[in-house]
Amino acid sequence: MLVTRLAFGLGTIVALFGGVHATCSGDIEIKSQEDVDQLKTCRIFSGNVVVDQTGLMEFTLRGVELLEGNLIIHSNDGLQKVNMPHLQAINGQLRLTSNKVLHTLNMPMLSILRQFEMSVHPALKDLRFPMGLNQVDQFTVTDTTITRIEGLNMNRIRTLSVTNNIYLKQVSAANLTRVMGHITLSANSAALVADFNKIRELDVGTFRNLAGLGLKDLSMVTGDLSFISNSFEQLELPSLSRVAGTLTLSENIRLSKLSMPTLSHLGGALSLASNTELASINAFPKLEEVVGSLDIVGSFHEFDLPALADVRGGLNVQTSSDHFNCDSVNKLRNGVIKGNSFTCRARVSNPKSGRPGGANGKDLVFEDAATSLGRTWTMILFPALAFAYMVY
Repeated sequence: MLVTRLAFGLGTIVALFGGVHATCSGDIEIKSQEDVDQLKTCRIFSGNVVVDQTGLMEFTLRGVELLEGNLIIHSNDGLQKVNMPHLQAINGQLRLTSNKVLHTLNMPMLSILRQFEMSVHPALKDLRFPMGLNQVDQFTVTDTTITRIEGLNMNRIRTLSVTNNIYLKQVSAANLTRVMGHITLSANSAALVADFNKIRELDVGTFRNLAGLGLKDLSMVTGDLSFISNSFEQLELPSLSRVAGTLTLSENIRLSKLSMPTLSHLGGALSLASNTELASINAFPKLEEVVGSLDIVGSFHEFDLPALADVRGGLNVQTSSDHFNCDSVNKLRNGVIKGNSFTCRARVSNPKSGRPGGANGKDLVFEDAATSLGRTWTMILFPALAFAYMVY
């Protein structure tokens, strides 16, 4: 099978599809299925399509393969089904919000989006992209009852946010290698397992309330990285070497095995707190430099950072253990800890973080240093995304 890759601008796209007719452009507000059917002769529609507070029970968008604009479906109290059988790409936003009885969403051909947003859908069980969502810049799903998200095939994304979906137990992005902005998973099902094993680089990562998490290929974080209130028993990041911001592990009450064997540099602080099953702080054998501070509190018996040479902030080490002594920590006074604050205490009934608001606070108190069109599959060159045509 011969595969030819060509880059196209909008003019070439329009020419390929035969041009945009006058009746296939302009913003349209949908109030009935008859309004929708006006578009069924348009392979390309240029404009925004808004379905807002209608009496529709079913919305079916036929004919349109490329939408140059936004598709907004909002607050339709009786809407139960949304069908988009031919739609392959949206150069804009697909936003579905507050359609409270929507239970069926069919998008069999959709593979390219600029933004996807879904929120407040208490009747929807599944979110699927059967063709595979191959290109998307921002992806947000919040406050739904979906149990799984399928078809996330993109290899890079700017932001990925999946929050407050209390029945969501499975999400994966098997091809995702780079997150240019933030990735946030929080307050979903307590049984949620997330597979992001191919991510190599991300800006900011926040992972909360997870039962399992895979980040085996993660090597670089250009901002903060946080793991808070998770229920997994082990966290292994074998490839992680640098975090430009703060690394936080807090209130992971079942975490007993932690391993970051190649981490050598932290551009912010190292904050570990209330990980009650973590008996040894020995997960960072190659950590040499911490530009922020060390804030490590819990019930651990052992503290070992053998390669540590430079901490530009202060130090706060507190544990409730009767078997811990501060001898190894006190050695760090001699040229390693540059900050003014230095606290090491054992047998503390209530170990306290040095961060305002506890271990989840933002700043350390002593941180002082610093898809197909027949036989053609279309991938479009949008300004914010690297798209191409693939003809085979």
